[in-house]
Amino acid sequence: MTGIALFGAGTIGRVHARNIAAHPGCQLKYVVDTDIGRAEALCRAHGGQAAADVETALRDKAVDAVVVASSTSAHYAHLTAVIAAGKPVLCEKPIADDLGDAKRCADAAAGLVAATAFNRRYDASYLAVHERIRVGEIGKVEMIHIVSRTQAPTPAPESVRFSGGMLREKGSHHYDLAAWLSGAEPVEIFAAGDCLVDPGFAEYGDLDTAALTLRLDSGALVTFSFSRRTAFGYEEMIEVFGSEGMLEAGRQRRLGVALYKRDTVIEDGLHGGWYERFGPTYQAELDAFLAAAQGRGAAYASLVDGLRAQAVAEAAIRSVREKRVVPIERIW
Repeated sequence: MTGIALFGAGTIGRVHARNIAAHPGCQLKYVVDTDIGRAEALCRAHGGQAAADVETALRDKAVDAVVVASSTSAHYAHLTAVIAAGKPVLCEKPIADDLGDAKRCADAAAGLVAATAFNRRYDASYLAVHERIRVGEIGKVEMIHIVSRTQAPTPAPESVRFSGGMLREKGSHHYDLAAWLSGAEPVEIFAAGDCLVDPGFAEYGDLDTAALTLRLDSGALVTFSFSRRTAFGYEEMIEVFGSEGMLEAGRQRRLGVALYKRDTVIEDGLHGGWYERFGPTYQAELDAFLAAAQGRGAAYASLVDGLRAQAVAEAAIRSVREKRVVPIERIW
């Protein structure tokens, strides 16, 4: 039984706590949060001991691994402490506020099981696309198109101070998908964006709508379409176009049921939110992390993968600001 300490009791922390408590191979030992009341509430629901500081959990020999699900602004300090303690760690993305800090974490974690929480790699549809690309089903990858649009403009604009903003927080998942699916490295990016949904995001230097074009070292082009608002549900899809065909992981509906009546076809709507769409991937991600932490050789997205995605994010932010193509610093 693997003892887990969870850092962070917010929205994503609650997801991890629920999955850790339900997993037969591990036990939630600690929930660490500066808001001790929030940590205590999570412990009452899922077990473990509440703590206000990470040192309490890291000193305990019953803690075998750590999940970092705190706010982005706390990731560097938390990751650094876990790495210094030599414990396997799964960290939510982005792995630090600053690219230099992210690089220091990735370097310090060499030799440890240190994973970035890119849960979309465990989605059944995306896994199938990945595997079919690898066996050559569509030939050479030439273009990828990725769409991610959230039903409601969440989180609130003021949360940008802690989350890192849309091009980091939302974008990191999808920059990773582009590299993972293509097997190629990012070279340069052009990004444009604005606040078309809620002008409040602009007050914190963020966007709610963006379109990006990424060039890979294979020559392939990747386009991204991001929005914090739809009028119809949570929308995410991927197209991978190759020299011999195309693979698509389409927009997924709640039930996939369609009503055909007279001259009308009424199809079921999209999932209402990101967790409804991707909930099972968090369980699969935890499975892979535990297997790796126990030396069973499972594949996972490393901190180096997280560093790559963050380098793309920083270049994208600079591109929006400077209105030009920006080379991506290859520091991973």
